[in-house]
Parts: sequence; C-alpha cells; structure tokens
Amino acid sequence: MGILNLTPDSFYDGNKYFNKENISYEDFNYADIVDIGCESTRPGSLSITLEEELARLKKIDLDNCFINKKLSIDSTKYNVIEFALENGFKMINDISGGGENNINMTLALKYNVPIVLMHMQGNPMNMQYNPKYKNIIDDLLLFFDKKINFGLKIGLKKEQIIIDPGIGFGKKISDNDLIIRNLGKFKKLGCPILIGISRKSFLCFNNDVPKDRLETSLSVMSLAVNNGADIVRVHDILYTHKVLSIIDRIKYES
Repeated sequence: MGILNLTPDSFYDGNKYFNKENISYEDFNYADIVDIGCESTRPGSLSITLEEELARLKKIDLDNCFINKKLSIDSTKYNVIEFALENGFKMINDISGGGENNINMTLALKYNVPIVLMHMQGNPMNMQYNPKYKNIIDDLLLFFDKKINFGLKIGLKKEQIIIDPGIGFGKKISDNDLIIRNLGKFKKLGCPILIGISRKSFLCFNNDVPKDRLETSLSVMSLAVNNGADIVRVHDILYTHKVLSIIDRIKYES
C-alpha cells in the first residue's frame, strides 16, 4: 500500500503532493494499493473540516494518475469516504476503527469493499499523551474481536475486514515493539493484517528525523512481514517493492 498524502503537514511527506502540478507518480506503479489521505493524523494534529478534506480530494486527477490501480481512501469522515467510493475508490482505511458507532463499516457493506480498522488510543491530538494499557496485546485482541463480530453481524464478509494494530497511534515505543514481535497472535482472528511503520518515530536512531529512517523502515517492515503482516503501508514504494521481491524469492521460489 503506497501512501499518497494530499496534505501540507503530514509528519514525513507533508506538502510533497499538495498544491503542486506535474508531479511524478511513477513509484506508485509498484504499489498494489494507493492509499490517498487528505488530513494529517500525525501526533498533535487537529482535524480539518469536511469541506476542506473534500476540496483536497477533488484536486487530484485520479483517472490520469492511477489507471488500473486499487484506490483506498484514508479518512474517518463518513461523507468523505462515501464521496470516494462513489468516484472509483475500492477500499476504506479508517484510523478511527470504523467511526462513531461503527458507521463507516456500514459503508463497506453498502459498497462491498474492504475496510481497514485501525486501533488508536485517543485521537491524533492527544494519543501520545502517556498512553497506557493493562496488556497491549490482549487489549488489541479484544478490540478487534468486537469490531469483527460487529462487522459479521451486519453482513460483512470476514475477508472484507482488515485489522491494523496502529503502530504509533497511542502507543509507546515498547508497545510498538511488542506488537511487531507478537503479530502472529493476531492471525487467530482470521483477518488480513495491515501494518504501517514507515518513517515513524519509534524507529528513531541517535535522534534522527523521518527523512533519515529509510533503512530502519525497510528492516522493521521486513520483520513485520516475516511475523505475519499481509499488507504494508509505506512511503518508499519502489524500495519496498525491491526488498519484498527478494524476500519472496528466497522464501517461496523452489
């Protein structure tokens, strides 16, 4: 899953694709899914209005940029998600875990698309203010079990539900490490697992900044795949494609 942020303020690539013309989207040719988001959810960020998020989404020429690509809408807002699904998007990526009262899960049912349900403690503005868990793996398993059961109850197929433990979303470094180490435990839920670690602060080495974290992103992404991740959400699409191509050759080719 390649990340396309149409924002001026995302933590790593803010403003890369925002209000610019003649941008090259060549690297997205190597992505299976293009995840388009119009609102930053970096730690400390504030939500923007529905109107602003829709205006940003409408700026991109989807027909000419992403021919034959599966498009995912990265949003928590029901109306933004519905607009995207009415205009060619085939997947929902919802960091709020389905929205208030799981309303966004009903959109996945209505449009017969997969939905990524992410776990987050709090919201982007306050999620990193001393997050606490009794047992983070058990807490996440219970959270996803409830979400999956709701989805099945309303008529979603299990293969439509993708779970994302939410690395960096209301998690301490030790929490993130535990999640990656224990991804295999989430397999018993029977849903695909998405993991997003690209350039995040828990990968910081010697006080480096996001632009310096390519190597650690690729390394820990590879570890996550080995531990059970089915989908990886990344900024560095071509580099990720190269790494996973070699891993697949070594692991699966006879």
